[in-house]
Amino acid sequence: MLVCPVNHELLAKHEAEALARNVDVLQRVEPDVTVPNGTWTAHDVGSHLVGMIGRYLNADGQRAASANDVAVINQQEISEFESSTMGELVGRLRSRNAKYNAFWPELPLDALFPLRGGLPLDVACLRTNWISELLIHGRDVALAVGEDWPLDDQSCLLTLRLLANVLHTYVRPDGLGDGTLVIAPAGGAPFSLVIRGGNADIHAAAEEGADMLSGSPAALALLLYGRIGLGEAEQMGAYVSGDADGVQRFLDRLEKP
Repeated sequence: MLVCPVNHELLAKHEAEALARNVDVLQRVEPDVTVPNGTWTAHDVGSHLVGMIGRYLNADGQRAASANDVAVINQQEISEFESSTMGELVGRLRSRNAKYNAFWPELPLDALFPLRGGLPLDVACLRTNWISELLIHGRDVALAVGEDWPLDDQSCLLTLRLLANVLHTYVRPDGLGDGTLVIAPAGGAPFSLVIRGGNADIHAAAEEGADMLSGSPAALALLLYGRIGLGEAEQMGAYVSGDADGVQRFLDRLEKP
């Protein structure tokens, strides 16, 4: 088990809640408000979410092979909807979500689909990816307008379950040397990000003697998504065990998922 068990009912509950929260904030925000930690506006975020769920409805669509490809596809989707109003984006998000709900919940959770670079991910992970997109980007917009965006532990465990399957594809191992970072969220099973010979991999357990990030699932999720730094994560309930400088070096080599 990677981090936490899932089932269709749990995923559907968190998908619906995260979508409703996004619809609420996107309907109220000014489109040109810039979100934190980047150059996107609230309109860009709405366009990205509409484009992202569109990818779930088009299995034969463009697929990214690298982080640069992800950025290019994101920008293409933002440009596609640049003339849409926020109301129109919300309408598209709702209509595409209805199509999503008619398809994805009917699939076996262990059915595999290729993601970035052809990495096979099961339906459970792909659905947690959509939940994570909604939660992380929704938080970006909420913070831009000075609103709180609390993240519950179960949603963040789902996000960490996704990262336990893909985080190694976001690390730039050059210059790191061999090493291991254990991620151990409260309430979930640990996993290890392992660097060996310039290659990154995930091990579905805590490697003994390794540096570790543990504690609050929300703090860990936001930290690994690059939304907060290590100091803020510790204030939110994350803990560092081992070499703090080594942990920071790992974090410095992570691209934003």
